[in-house]
Amino acid sequence: MKRLDLVAPVLFTLVVALGACAPAGSQESPELAQVGEGWIEAFNAGDLDALAAMYTEDTRLLPPNGEMAQGRDVVRAAFGEMIDAGLKAELETIEAIAAADIGYKLGTFKVLGPDGSVMDRGKFIEVWKQVGGEWKIARDIWNSDVPTPSLMITHNVADADHWLAAWQGPDSRHGMFAQHGAPSVRVFQSLQDPNRTGLLISVTDMDALQALLESPQGAAAKAEDGVIDASLQVFSEIQ
Repeated sequence: MKRLDLVAPVLFTLVVALGACAPAGSQESPELAQVGEGWIEAFNAGDLDALAAMYTEDTRLLPPNGEMAQGRDVVRAAFGEMIDAGLKAELETIEAIAAADIGYKLGTFKVLGPDGSVMDRGKFIEVWKQVGGEWKIARDIWNSDVPTPSLMITHNVADADHWLAAWQGPDSRHGMFAQHGAPSVRVFQSLQDPNRTGLLISVTDMDALQALLESPQGAAAKAEDGVIDASLQVFSEIQ
């Protein structure tokens, strides 16, 4: 498909050692590679319980463009929003190395939109360890290969609290934007005027986002959220 406590540096050092030095006892692990296939099966099936169960209780996620966070609730939040948006994924394992009860997987990923189009692609590395005889993901980091352009939108709203509420919770506007080429949206509010608000949008499909903004669905969302149309301004990033 993301700081570190006392254990994390040890895990990271072992990952580097396994990959670079191949110490005695480390070896390719078909078992770890096979267990890892369960991740993509759970994600594409929308089975968030099965997905979260593949992580240790104290797992740490290091997502792109986001802070590191800990725990299975973070797994649910990070991937649940993607599942709700109808996204699917493809993974390719390049290495699966284990030594005793710890190992790592290195590979590549693709994120597919509801129509099957590739919305993102990149690479990942997972640190696994055995807990109660089962392989679990203890650390998960991934990042994109695709340069992501940004779009900035500013506008006034009738009621800031009402508008902000639309960007919070499981059915927030984040999901709608993710379905239309904008997997990451950061929300801003003026310190001087609470009703002056804005969005900083990472865009993977500009045509899809533009179509949303100009569609009846987009117009209805703006009206429902109290966006004052006449105040809306759109800024594109200068490369």
